[in-house]
Amino acid sequence: MAVLVVPVVACQSAPSSPHLITIARPAFAGEALFRGELEVVRGCVVVKGDRRSSAVLFDPGVTLLPSGDGLHDPHSGNDISFGQRISGGGGFLRENAKGWPISDIERFYGVTIPAACPKDDIMRLRNMEVLEG
Repeated sequence: MAVLVVPVVACQSAPSSPHLITIARPAFAGEALFRGELEVVRGCVVVKGDRRSSAVLFDPGVTLLPSGDGLHDPHSGNDISFGQRISGGGGFLRENAKGWPISDIERFYGVTIPAACPKDDIMRLRNMEVLEG
């Protein structure tokens, strides 16, 4: 009887930068004044919530800062650090798993929402400004 020995090697990938979801073309949701903070949860840039976080869809051109500790909004010209208080135009597409189906959001905005990102709460956020104090 022959025995086949196959070595098993565990590998760990290097930490990746946070995933930023940007829409394919400018489009708006019904929006109101948003005030809050951005953070990274499971590699996804989200809006920090009291009870849970919301995935965020950003305008085309919004990018991560080279340091990876925030993002740049070319429309407002601001660099936003994660954890910094901000304001902007915001609108929920899904709240408490009610609202647009995920497939409709992805098709309309031309995005793919990664598996690690929250799916029950998804919002559109634009024109971010840093709040002082």
